[in-house]
Amino acid sequence: MNQNELTNEVPEENQVFVAAMDLGTNSNRLLIADETGKSVYRDVRHVALGDGLAENGYFSDVSMERAICSFMDFGEMLAVYGVQKYRAIATAACRMSSNTEAFKAEVKKASGIDLEVISEFEEARLTLLGAQLNAPKDKKYLFVYDLGGGSTEITLATNSETPEIIATVSVPLGARNATEIFNLSDYQTKGAQELEITIKKYVKGFLEKIKAVDYAGQAALIATSSTPLRLAAWIAKHPTYDKFAADGVEVSIDSLDKLIARVLHMNREKRAESPYIGRNRAGIFVAALIIFRAIYQELGCSSLIASLKGAQEAIVAELVSA
Repeated sequence: MNQNELTNEVPEENQVFVAAMDLGTNSNRLLIADETGKSVYRDVRHVALGDGLAENGYFSDVSMERAICSFMDFGEMLAVYGVQKYRAIATAACRMSSNTEAFKAEVKKASGIDLEVISEFEEARLTLLGAQLNAPKDKKYLFVYDLGGGSTEITLATNSETPEIIATVSVPLGARNATEIFNLSDYQTKGAQELEITIKKYVKGFLEKIKAVDYAGQAALIATSSTPLRLAAWIAKHPTYDKFAADGVEVSIDSLDKLIARVLHMNREKRAESPYIGRNRAGIFVAALIIFRAIYQELGCSSLIASLKGAQEAIVAELVSA
């Protein structure tokens, strides 16, 4: 099955469809669902919108063109399905860039799509609601963290029907901007150590905020985004990276430590050749792994669950129930 398309069915007349779009620093994602919330179409485009953002402070014309083209294609799919309601969100890169308003205007002009730049808290809330779909029922709390291209969100929440966010932190570093800032397109000790120290400072501040909560042994760790899904597929010995097959896979921290230690010292070409990483991710994967490992080590859980489900699923659920 094509990972971008869950079904090739032609939409029937009078069917009701909703859509969620999630523009990050690396990728733009589309999810279309029917009125029950069942996914009928997915697409993901590697747009690298944040390429050069850390250095320049604004989006380049080339990166904006890639993202705008993806929205034009998504707009065509909204029309094919006759989508009545949608929400298109943008996260860290658009919060950081100085030319976001001009970019949003071009997206609207080219595709007709209204792009909404959401806050760090709203990003954490949506990610939590989606990730909770993969949460075990026997845990009182959830740690959810989402490693993006331009930021990383960590949240502690109750694992309840209507989860309550106890604390959240947005670390202004993700796979792409950390690669640029710390010169980590390949592993080098100085940049790796500096990035790890920086990440752990943020996590220690987050842990200080939740020190009164007795979560030890009572919290599940749900890790969303591409990095944990790729690592989970690798550890589970899937023949290649399939994000749907990796969704919900639980892996031990010990197995993650061993795999990450090995991958960090692969050269870029080897990473590009890996069926679990690929050419598009090879240049930013070292920084992603350093951030990923630093966070789970500080949180102190013995295992984590990789989750494809995140903000898009939460948006669809809210649109369906509205």
